[in-house]
Amino acid sequence: MEWSCKKIDNEIEVYFGPFTKGRYQLLQEPYCHICSHVGATTDLCTWHHSLCGFDRVYAMGRYVPHPVNAEDDLLSYHIRGFKKFRNYADPIGKGLEIVVKEVYRELLESMIITPVPLHPEGLSARGYNQSLELARVVGERLDIPVEEMLEKTRNVDMRALSWEERREAVQSLYSLRHSASDKVGDQKILLIDDVVTTGFTISECGKLLEQAGASSVNILVAGRTV
Repeated sequence: MEWSCKKIDNEIEVYFGPFTKGRYQLLQEPYCHICSHVGATTDLCTWHHSLCGFDRVYAMGRYVPHPVNAEDDLLSYHIRGFKKFRNYADPIGKGLEIVVKEVYRELLESMIITPVPLHPEGLSARGYNQSLELARVVGERLDIPVEEMLEKTRNVDMRALSWEERREAVQSLYSLRHSASDKVGDQKILLIDDVVTTGFTISECGKLLEQAGASSVNILVAGRTV
């Protein structure tokens, strides 16, 4: 059986074969239209003032990190499950496809999709890069090529770090791949990750793409941490 999704009002209904598994709740106002910070209008949000390297963060919905039931918050449940089970890339990625086509249509102008990279040691431990898995699903369904343009230079687990520690940890944590140096110029890049929390990772990655000549960098994520 396959996963499928369809938009109903402000939700994405998720199916596994003929069975309804629940709905992803889409991001609801108020939220910042620069960093997708939940609960703040764009003019009052100060979160993104310490970020750079991108035009906008586009999020499908909220991500609640503490334990929830699938019945209460299917999107957070699937994002958390995605850390252990690769197959969750399919429903989450198909949900992102629908959100781009029906809510964030300007992202259809993206020329290249690239994932936030995982360090080889982290990749070996987990077995897959969540961001790359999502990028592949979204890229295939939107017919936008996927290129791995960035690499992670150190195996740092950001989850255990404080806000200030994360900001320091991302310094020089990523670099542009040599194979990507001639592909970035004048391209509209869509950087994909599963979740944005502090935004420091996407900011650091976005800066590298901008410095390499990208005409724009936008961020697409499944969940914006609340």
